[in-house]
Amino acid sequence: PHGARLYTCGSARYMDAVFDAALAAGWPEDALRREYFSLPEAPPRENHPFMLRLPGGRELPVPAERSATEVLAAAGVRVEVKCSDGLCGVCARPYDAAASGPVDHRDVVLSAAERRGRIVLCCSRAADPGGCIVLTEL
Repeated sequence: PHGARLYTCGSARYMDAVFDAALAAGWPEDALRREYFSLPEAPPRENHPFMLRLPGGRELPVPAERSATEVLAAAGVRVEVKCSDGLCGVCARPYDAAASGPVDHRDVVLSAAERRGRIVLCCSRAADPGGCIVLTEL
């Protein structure tokens, strides 16, 4: 039915097969959700420093060795965090994709459509050195 979601967990191969079958049966991609109990292996990525612009215009530099949630906490901005590695999505917040540079989405919870307007702050970063992510809500 419209608005339904399909959740699956298990090995990547199993989840891929379930989602392939669901897509073939007409399920929209945005209705499919993977749930992981541990992070799947990911290719190595370089962390770049970037700027985080908050609603109201305040800017916080995020160094390469820290996450956005760590920088926000140090600045006194409360953002709930549960897993700290992109598994749960608790720290996901809306961002302005048109005003931001490219984002390196490192989470495993947001769909492709959700990534166009939300970012998981514990793990995702600006894709380019010196890039900026413009949050629209905290």
